[in-house]
Amino acid sequence: MQKKAGWVLASLAIASLLVIWWLAPQDPDEARWEDYLSRIARLSRQELPARGPLPLLTYPGARELRLPLPEHRVDLLDYLELRHCGLMELISQRNSALGKLQADSLRLNHELAFIQQARACLEEDALEDPELVKIMSKVVAEKKAALPALYWNVLASSEEIRRFFSQSPSVNVGDTSAALQSLQQLSHTLVAHKQSGAVTPLKLEPLLETLAHNQSGGYLLRRMALSLRELERGNQLLEGIDPQRLCPRNQASTRARRLRNVLDKVWGPRVQQALAESRRQRQSLADSLEQMNGLLDSPPAAFTRWHRHYFGQNGVESRMETALERHVTLWQEHLGACGLMPGKP
Repeated sequence: MQKKAGWVLASLAIASLLVIWWLAPQDPDEARWEDYLSRIARLSRQELPARGPLPLLTYPGARELRLPLPEHRVDLLDYLELRHCGLMELISQRNSALGKLQADSLRLNHELAFIQQARACLEEDALEDPELVKIMSKVVAEKKAALPALYWNVLASSEEIRRFFSQSPSVNVGDTSAALQSLQQLSHTLVAHKQSGAVTPLKLEPLLETLAHNQSGGYLLRRMALSLRELERGNQLLEGIDPQRLCPRNQASTRARRLRNVLDKVWGPRVQQALAESRRQRQSLADSLEQMNGLLDSPPAAFTRWHRHYFGQNGVESRMETALERHVTLWQEHLGACGLMPGKP
């Protein structure tokens, strides 16, 4: 009988642990917020506000973002004459099966090489046919005018960037600093290349490869959306505290002192520190996105909508900063009325 009772108790203990594991947030950021808010709720004798959906918006797909590029066909006789310019190999590469499927980053270097070589050919008067000179000049001008669209496709509509902005809770975050640095370098390189008017080839593959194996962009946006939701829940709790009961006759109660401990031991070293770290990383991300946005005079509507959702005037970041200011003000009001405002004895 004792053996059976022991087995029952052990089973109940395991079941309880499984229930706790199932209900507890598995994401470390969610767990940090839940611990912090649970302490406030318990000390203020309130129910935890329900968790609403995160204000997330998925990064647009390639069809919504990719810009069309002009295609040029070369007549066979013109093709043979272009051997004097060293362009036959470039044209053959582009028309091959692999050339038609090449990534935009490789297509960009191909177009830059073509423009560079064709310009040299025209300057050296290597073509004898005046009509072909006219056609070649027009092709070079069209390819040069299409470069901003190609810069955009490389940076904004690539498979690598879409992986980088994946917002799945189980994403492979990887080295956030390295990924943000790669994105910053990639965006800066393309913007600088556009502004300079240069046609020299670019080494972008290593930077894109880093982004392909790192989803820090989506992780940071998800973390920002989580902070907005949890700060709003926290503000709801702090607004529900009765200041008269917390500090009767402006004297700090035991609960008030315990709330001060939460502020000192949980909010400051854990939650606020994580928010500060996230803000630094998010600023780097926002700067790169701003550069990306400047590649075109009028980016695709899907990108503009996505960009504004997070970093617009009333975007997630702006609302989160407002909620954070409100959160700090509420703490100061409650603890200040008790003589427990941070910075004072």
